[in-house]
Amino acid sequence: MKRNRIIYMILWILSLIWISFFGGTVSYGFFITLTFLPFVLLVYLLAVYCFFRIYQQIDNKRLVAGRMVPFYFTLKNEYHFGFCSIKVCFYSSFSDISGLDDDTEYELLPKSGIKKHTQLVCRYRGEYEVGIKTVEIVDFFRLIRIRYKNKEPLRVFVRPDLIKLPAVLSLDDSQNMFRNSLINPSIPDTDVRKYCDGDDIRMINWKASARTGELLVRKMIAQEREAVSIVMGSERFSEDMPQYLPLENKILELSLALAYFFIRNNIPLKFFYLDADRLHQVNVDSLEGFDAFYEEVASVSFKKENKESVLLETVCGSNSLFDCRSSFFVIHEWNADLTGAARILRENNVYTVACVVNDDINLKNTDSEIPGFKFFKIGTHHDIKEAGI
Repeated sequence: MKRNRIIYMILWILSLIWISFFGGTVSYGFFITLTFLPFVLLVYLLAVYCFFRIYQQIDNKRLVAGRMVPFYFTLKNEYHFGFCSIKVCFYSSFSDISGLDDDTEYELLPKSGIKKHTQLVCRYRGEYEVGIKTVEIVDFFRLIRIRYKNKEPLRVFVRPDLIKLPAVLSLDDSQNMFRNSLINPSIPDTDVRKYCDGDDIRMINWKASARTGELLVRKMIAQEREAVSIVMGSERFSEDMPQYLPLENKILELSLALAYFFIRNNIPLKFFYLDADRLHQVNVDSLEGFDAFYEEVASVSFKKENKESVLLETVCGSNSLFDCRSSFFVIHEWNADLTGAARILRENNVYTVACVVNDDINLKNTDSEIPGFKFFKIGTHHDIKEAGI
């Protein structure tokens, strides 16, 4: 296009020199034609703009991140003259369309159209626009180009993908921890049994032992805690969509993957998140309740006021984690609040795993000496199955 403009300017200058030195009907006609040509071309492009139509469609506007769905779009010429060069550019920051290129030029004959069937995939959870973003039209002589935003974009709501983890290795480590919390001790029953090596001597029933002549200990109700908790951060750390969408998507993706693994293996789950300074707790005991749980977590709103420091302080102050055998924190920042929460849980014999979703290459675990505590850093584009949690 730049070359054509240079050629046009050279011809216009030559025609101006021609009429200046020689005059004549032909020279004036050539000069006037070149002078008014851009205006004629501009009128042509305005006509294309008015009569050109775009139709695009997806089967469902509620999508799942990472899952391909059919995508259709049609370019249609509803007028009596041809359109020589039309380009469509697609939203590419958060979605991909397979088999189509932004550099493809389409030519439309009068009363004709072009229909394309392809696949669309959204990369992140959230609500945003997909499909055709802008349209570029060019005249026959390729002198003028007009680019404008598509007047009817597709807006979709994308839910996080549900990834099936083959294993959670950290859960195996928690088996070696003492199960009974100091804050929520098990309740002694009236029944007794014979003393075994390793039993707490405080649970010996001395009166029954004296009667029978052998050591007997009280049986315990819920002697081993089975529930697992997940504490998910919901703080928005940026106003820039390309920054916060990948982060929030990975936090939700990891939280749901862990939750689904526990429920699939018949491990009761307690799930915590913060919304408008209020701690929400969701309990899930079986796969029957997982669909409703997934929908609630998928629609969690990330907000600036949902501070992770407040979340950690609130959830540890509620004593709700202390009757769990292990607790998984899925958050964005490593700070002193997380260290304090890990120490409190360790004092109450709760195995703690911190999954920090962060792309900072310098972020490291500075409290690895805390026993019963594990730290993992996961980038926003890392594969959860390869994280080794």
